[in-house]
Amino acid sequence: MAMKIRAVLIATCLVVVAPNLYAWDHPGHMTSAAIAFAEIEKARPDLIDKIGLLMLKHPDPAPFWVAAGDARGSERARRMFIEAARWPDDAKFTRDDRPTWHSARWTILADDAPPESKALLKARGGRPVGNAIEALLLNTAILRNPEAKPDERALALSWMMHVLGDIHQPLHVSDLMSATFPTGNAAGTLAYVWDPLRDSAMPLHILWDSNFMRLTALEEVDRLAADIMKRYPRSSLPELADYEGPTAFEKWARESHHVAVDWAYDIDTRPDPNLGSDSDRIIGNMVKYILFGTSPVDAAPAVPDDYWARVQKTVPRRLALAGYRMADVILAAADELEAERTLAGKVLEAMPRHGSTN
Repeated sequence: MAMKIRAVLIATCLVVVAPNLYAWDHPGHMTSAAIAFAEIEKARPDLIDKIGLLMLKHPDPAPFWVAAGDARGSERARRMFIEAARWPDDAKFTRDDRPTWHSARWTILADDAPPESKALLKARGGRPVGNAIEALLLNTAILRNPEAKPDERALALSWMMHVLGDIHQPLHVSDLMSATFPTGNAAGTLAYVWDPLRDSAMPLHILWDSNFMRLTALEEVDRLAADIMKRYPRSSLPELADYEGPTAFEKWARESHHVAVDWAYDIDTRPDPNLGSDSDRIIGNMVKYILFGTSPVDAAPAVPDDYWARVQKTVPRRLALAGYRMADVILAAADELEAERTLAGKVLEAMPRHGSTN
């Protein structure tokens, strides 16, 4: 039992921080950030230059300089802001890696789940596996803290943006226990389906993470963000209430969990062939998939057309909610720091600027 739990936990951690599989995938995180930036620029254009300056104080600045390229002014800030949302996935296995922050997985108990599953669920006392909610509370508190240093606030902004995006993905807030997966299916990472867009098997979790968005080119991200905002303006989303503060984070995660409960796991899958017998092989299989795209199964159930169509309808809506809420969290933090006159705080305001940002 302990070995099974170890395999499930490690497999989940490998996927949610994998650099080539991401978590919501890079396109998803980048798209929600593009939506948030458009909202912030419309509501508070005075914050844009300050956001750009803040990103330059990130403790891992190289990716932000690369993302900015030769852009200037608001476009430079926008590119770095979009980079911030994907950065935590690129930071895996570094000092800034926080594997447990990408999920808060409440268990879904199938009707055929064995007694040991029910015992494990009872032992958890209703708590989710993963610290996404706590991570959001911590990083939002840093954003609002006028005494936070610029590098601390830049790091907190990246993590807040990323984790907030993750909790809008149903398989980041759920885990299925059943007769096949008595200790859980690692948020769908141990259950394989046939990729509708590529001739290979893939974990169900990755089907949701990658869905139909598989290009990271900025023009593709911009096109998708504009399309989503047109299809799902704020007025079309009844659950998009006024931001209530950090207490809203669990509510948003539960909202995603309801999607998982309702239908996200209602699909035939093929389990990892080593499930239940060899935890090291399970972990090795996931590593091979992450690094090389090599699946441990050569055949898996096809994704039904109606399921795939539903994924493609649900994902943009979840990304719209994530983007709008991301903007709301940042604007609320900026309002709380208004006395400091800058999102970056007094410390950064007093610093000389290094290089042109205009």
